Amino acid sequence: MKINECSKSAIKQFEHIKKISLVDTNDELGHIELFIFPIKSKDFDYSTVSECLLPSVPEFTLSAHTQALYAKSPMKLSQVAREKFKDALKNKGELGEFLLFCFLEGHLDAPQIIAKYELKTAQNMPVHGSDGIHIKQNENSYYHLIFGESKTYATLKSAITDAFNSINEFMLEINQTGDRKSGINFERGLLSQHIEHSVFEDEDKKILEALIYPAAKSSEISIDDAFGVFIGYEIQIKPELKALSHKEFEMAIKKMIMDQVKDIKGYILDKIKKYGLEGYPFYFYLLPFTNIDLNRTQILQDVLK
Repeated sequence: MKINECSKSAIKQFEHIKKISLVDTNDELGHIELFIFPIKSKDFDYSTVSECLLPSVPEFTLSAHTQALYAKSPMKLSQVAREKFKDALKNKGELGEFLLFCFLEGHLDAPQIIAKYELKTAQNMPVHGSDGIHIKQNENSYYHLIFGESKTYATLKSAITDAFNSINEFMLEINQTGDRKSGINFERGLLSQHIEHSVFEDEDKKILEALIYPAAKSSEISIDDAFGVFIGYEIQIKPELKALSHKEFEMAIKKMIMDQVKDIKGYILDKIKKYGLEGYPFYFYLLPFTNIDLNRTQILQDVLK
């Protein structure tokens, strides 16, 4: 399936500092990936990341069908995509959804199969539920259909707690508005309604059929549901760290972040057990910010200007 190469380029700007398997004996059950922003002048370099995120905006906000309409006019495509994405400045969750998309495509190699952002911003088309739908191929013909969830909070555990609350509502097919048009079965229905706007290679036809007609799928193909979760959270950099050399500062920041997440695996596993989600693989992406509200606005403004 087609992977967004722009996301791969964007993800290269982040530094991957640790991978933690949720189950030590089976990586297919999911893992926690810890990334940090690049460091420049003893601070996180948000501007460089913003520049590299810009080319991914059309792939995130628009379906492959819509992108094809502007294939001969890349400038117009970028304009249309940014115009659609401009409401992101009004919604605190949009940056998290965008980064989730980039990490799932650019790092996990799990292409987006429905542009949820285009659906939820369409007139008279309210779409609740997941923050994205991706698919990942594991060994042979075993796939994960990944439903996305993103949270950007000041504290790490609060973000994880709220992410699991949302996932639980998603599984129970409820949402805070009382609208029943949400939940895992509703999202599977979206696949059959909108998957024609996605791009599949000829060799992926069997997967397409298995997604739309699960009862008639080939015995050669196995598809399990999974969750991809992006967590943005805030860290405090003590002023005295700025007196260190660049290398010492970088090492101190990484150690501080590692210390903060050392118990997070157990916390996540407790939540998985609490909500009866032991049968679902989870792909977590953790990314610290220094001032999450300010940084969120700064990045979005840079991407949309």
